[in-house]
Amino acid sequence: MSMEISQHDYARACGCCVETAGRRLRSATYRSGPRGTRLYNLAEALPTVRPREIAKGAIPALLSAATPPEDTLYVGGVEAAEVARRLIEWLPDDARTRLSKVQNFFVVSVANSNVCAAPVVENLELLRVLIGLQPDVLKFVFRAGDVPDMDRMSPAFAICNYTTTTKEAA
Repeated sequence: MSMEISQHDYARACGCCVETAGRRLRSATYRSGPRGTRLYNLAEALPTVRPREIAKGAIPALLSAATPPEDTLYVGGVEAAEVARRLIEWLPDDARTRLSKVQNFFVVSVANSNVCAAPVVENLELLRVLIGLQPDVLKFVFRAGDVPDMDRMSPAFAICNYTTTTKEAA
């Protein structure tokens, strides 16, 4: 699925109290973690960070504290598309520019691969949106990680996140 952050780690990274973190994350998707800890979808938590917290380095701190999923290729398929779109709309200009470059490399890499078949091509725009949720891409977008190897990652990402219902959602 996607990277996750606990309420306590969110509060620590943003420099706010746990109660404030809870109010901000109220509408974010979560699952129960160890000892009842709520683990929130990082892509949904990022847009709740205040500009002054961003200026103080909250985003890199959140990315460092976030737990990556066991499967870093599957980001949720069709069900994650709306989260990805909201995140992209929220991104600051410089981060959006880096994401756009990654998305372009993604499309070219898929086009040059053996998985470039009609069903994948039909859903390429949706897959292009979803690539922004992949942990290595998300870290790169916020300058908290290296440039992902899109030639290696893109075909596998396209296969993992393509389903027969992807076409219906696009």
